[in-house]
Amino acid sequence: MDNDFILVLDLGGREAIEMARKLRNQHYYTEIMSRRADIELFRRKSPRGILIVGGDSCEDAGAFPRAVLALGIPVLALGGASRMMIESCGAASEGVLLENQASQITFQPCALFDQLSESDRYFVRVDGFALPEGFEPIATTIDGLTPAFADFERNLYGLQFYAESNDPDGAVILSNFAEKICGCTPKWNVEDYVEEEIRYIRERVGEASVLMAVSGGIDSSACAMLMRRAIGDRLKCVFVDNGLLRLGEADQVIDTFREDLGLDVESIDASDRFLVRLHGLTDPIEKHRVMRDEFLNVIREYTLEHPAYEFFVQGTIYSDLLIRGSSDEVYARQFDAGKLLEPVRMLFKDEVRKLGALMGLPEALIQRQPFPAPALAVRCQGEVTAEKIALLRKADAIFREEIQAAGQDKRLTQYFAVLNSDSTLGRRDDGFAYEYACVLRAVSEQSTTTYAVGRLPYDLLERVAERIIEEVPGINRVSYDLSPDARTAIEWQ
Repeated sequence: MDNDFILVLDLGGREAIEMARKLRNQHYYTEIMSRRADIELFRRKSPRGILIVGGDSCEDAGAFPRAVLALGIPVLALGGASRMMIESCGAASEGVLLENQASQITFQPCALFDQLSESDRYFVRVDGFALPEGFEPIATTIDGLTPAFADFERNLYGLQFYAESNDPDGAVILSNFAEKICGCTPKWNVEDYVEEEIRYIRERVGEASVLMAVSGGIDSSACAMLMRRAIGDRLKCVFVDNGLLRLGEADQVIDTFREDLGLDVESIDASDRFLVRLHGLTDPIEKHRVMRDEFLNVIREYTLEHPAYEFFVQGTIYSDLLIRGSSDEVYARQFDAGKLLEPVRMLFKDEVRKLGALMGLPEALIQRQPFPAPALAVRCQGEVTAEKIALLRKADAIFREEIQAAGQDKRLTQYFAVLNSDSTLGRRDDGFAYEYACVLRAVSEQSTTTYAVGRLPYDLLERVAERIIEEVPGINRVSYDLSPDARTAIEWQ
C-alpha cells in the first residue's frame, strides 16, 4: 500500500473505527493509530492526511499529540479532539455554550464544505473559543457560535461535531477532506486487496505447506478460501472441536468446509480436555485464558505430529488487531514471527464479508452470527459443566429456531441464550425444585460501533419461554436482557 491514505488518530472512544470504516466505504484507504504512537511512525507512514477523533471524555489539551500538527500534513479534528487541538494551539475557552440542541448552521466557502448549504444540525456540544492567531471560523450557527474553525495556512481543520454521528452531510465532509484537501484517490476496494494479498502470500510462502485452524466463522472461512486461492492444496485446515459449540455446529462446520467449499478439513475432538481445564473456574477472564491456552496446546501437539507445515495462518481481522495492539502474541509460541500469516488482518468485519462473497462462500456463512472465541464457556455463568452446557445448548437452539421461524433473524445481528449461575425455585410435575434460570439476548447493529436491543414481539418471547421451560428440564425461568450498549457489552463476559 502506497501513502495514498488517511491515518485516523484515536484519542479514545468509539469514533476512530466508525470514521475509518466510513472513509473506506467511500473507497479511501484508512489506518488507525493510537495517540501514544511514536511521532516517527507517523513520519515513516507518511499519510496524505490525518483525521483526529475521540477524546470527548478526557479533553485535557496537554494530552493532545501536538507534534502531529507540525508534520505539514492536513489535519481534521472532530468532536472533543477539535477542542483539544484548538486549546493546544493557544485558544482561550469560554466554556460550553450549546449542548444537546439543534441549531441552524451556515458554512463559509471552504473545500471541506464543498456542495453543502446551510441547514439545521443537532449538536451534542459546542464550546466558545477566543481563536488563536491563524485560525478563523469556517462555520457559524444562527446564534453566532463557532462549531468549526480552520488555519488554512497550516491546513488544520476542527469540527465540534462528528461528521457521521449527527451530520447528514458527514459523508460529503469526510470525502472532501480526503480528496479535495489531502489529494487522496478513491480507489480502495476489497477486490484489489485480494489480488495484492495473493501475490504477497505466494511470494512469502513459496512451495511450503501451510496449516490453518478454522472455526466456521466468517473470518476464518474467508481467510481459508483466500489462502486456497493463493496456494491451492498446500493449505491444510484443522477444526478443533472444544465441545462447547452450539447444537449441531461441529458437524455443520465440517460439512460446510468439505462439501460446500471443497476444503480439506481434519476434525480434532478435544471436548473432554477443555471441560477438564475449565473445571472449577467461574471468572470469565480465566475462562478466556484457559480456552485460548488449551486450543494452543491442541495445535502445538498437532504440529509436533505433523512437522511438514512451515507456516501457520490466523484469521485476525483489523478490529482484533486494534484491540490487541499487535498480532496475537500467543501464536508466537507455535511459530516465529516470520512463519505466521494473517491475510485479512487489515480488513474490518464488513470488508471480510465482502471478501467472503468474492470467494464464493454461501450466504448463510457470510451472515453467520459472531460467536465468542471461548464459545459457550462464557455464556454459561459460573462453573462450566457438561450438564449445564447441555441445558444451554438446547435453550439456545430453541431461541434461535423461534427467531428464525418468526422472520426476526433478518433484522438482528446476534441472538443467543445465557445460562445463569443461580438456581431458582420452580414447579415440576413431581413438585417444587431448584433449577437454573436462562437469559435471552438479542441485538441489532445500529452503526459500526453501537447496537440496539432487539424489540421482539411479546408473543414470540412468551412462546420461547414456554418451550424452554417445557422442553429443557433443568431450566425453570426465562428472562429477556434489555441492557443498552451505553453500559453493557453484547456478550455476558
